[in-house]
Amino acid sequence: TKPSIEGSRKTVMVNRYERDPKLRAAAIIFHGVRCAVCDFDFEENYGPVGRGFCHIHHLIPLSETEAPQLVDPKTDLVPLCANCHSMVHRQSPAMTISELKAMLRTGTQSSN
Repeated sequence: TKPSIEGSRKTVMVNRYERDPKLRAAAIIFHGVRCAVCDFDFEENYGPVGRGFCHIHHLIPLSETEAPQLVDPKTDLVPLCANCHSMVHRQSPAMTISELKAMLRTGTQSSN
């Protein structure tokens, strides 16, 4: 492959779904920061720089809803590591936590 130019600036318009940082904080207090799929903990692996870090995943992605939703941080949000969070969103609709756990455990692919 030959070298190629990258980095040109391009303006795009996208939808952004507003998130309440208080819900994120409440989810972390309730669930902790260990990945709900693979059990990864950023602080255990990266030390102090990883303390308190994780992605917070909406079990029903906001992009898949028709209107703003009431979100309960105990039942609607879960902590995921960056890799697992990316993987649940590799298909639409997003995979469930159980589906991704099964894939990780067995090494099999989702049927979607």
